[in-house]
Amino acid sequence: MIDLKSWNPWHGCRKYSEGCANCYMFVLDKAHKVPGQSTEIFRTKNFAKPMERDRKGNFKVPPGYWVRVNMTSDTFLEEADPWRDAMWRIIRYRSDVKFYILTKRALRMADHLPADWGEGYENVQLNVTCENQRAFDERWPILRDIPARHKGMNLSPLIGPIDIEPALSSGQIEHIDLGGEAYGGQRPCRYEWVRQISDACARHRVNFAFDSTGEVFIKDGRSYRIPDQKTQLHQAFRSGLSHYFGPVRFKLYAPEYGTLLSEDELYHPRYNRHRCAECTMAFACAGCGRCGRCKDVELVDLHEIWTPE
Repeated sequence: MIDLKSWNPWHGCRKYSEGCANCYMFVLDKAHKVPGQSTEIFRTKNFAKPMERDRKGNFKVPPGYWVRVNMTSDTFLEEADPWRDAMWRIIRYRSDVKFYILTKRALRMADHLPADWGEGYENVQLNVTCENQRAFDERWPILRDIPARHKGMNLSPLIGPIDIEPALSSGQIEHIDLGGEAYGGQRPCRYEWVRQISDACARHRVNFAFDSTGEVFIKDGRSYRIPDQKTQLHQAFRSGLSHYFGPVRFKLYAPEYGTLLSEDELYHPRYNRHRCAECTMAFACAGCGRCGRCKDVELVDLHEIWTPE
């Protein structure tokens, strides 16, 4: 299967807040020699990706799959206003797929949801990024007051402490991701910041993925420089700060008939024991896409590498 984990209907962005200073998209665009400037926002050739079918007439993105939206842009970017309604129509039609939507532009969310949003689409998880307390204080109250079936938060890059308790005590948050600053960024992430959030998630039994230490990680007064991203991921896993309490449950429906799909009718993700077992994002991932980059592949179910606490 080709890698369908992300869907970028548009590409390009403008830096918005402190967390954007060393954004991975700008770094990767330069490394991949993407034509034009990363600040040029354009509709991509993959705009209709969730609607594509194979030669047998089946959707290439299977029912039950996790898809991350606009990982090389921001869903609520002003320049994307002309395209967003068409994006929502695709998401509404693919009611059998789970869509992860992340934004820093929380202030624009409420006014740019689809007209029939109501209490939220059953197949959409809304997430905001918060890099420090200032960002949390701005964005969490907005997310809190927006109706949605599913909500989460991404605290990356974490460049300052955050009191996450107001979000967790609301009972609205299903999952939190956290990572330090990478891609050349040198602003440190501190162990005590991560530990405070990890402990809060444990108390509230909210899934928490500490997925990367970042390039500069401080613990017990000692600063560690970790330029290699694989090592950043490995050290985050070894910290033992991540928590998995079970899968987030979605109600997914067949696009053509509107019937509720059973677990047997949904995509069943499998994971590479030799790589995914030390990935803290495994329980929020669509699994191994058999992309061919791994030499040693042994596919197993999630419970064989991550057991709910």
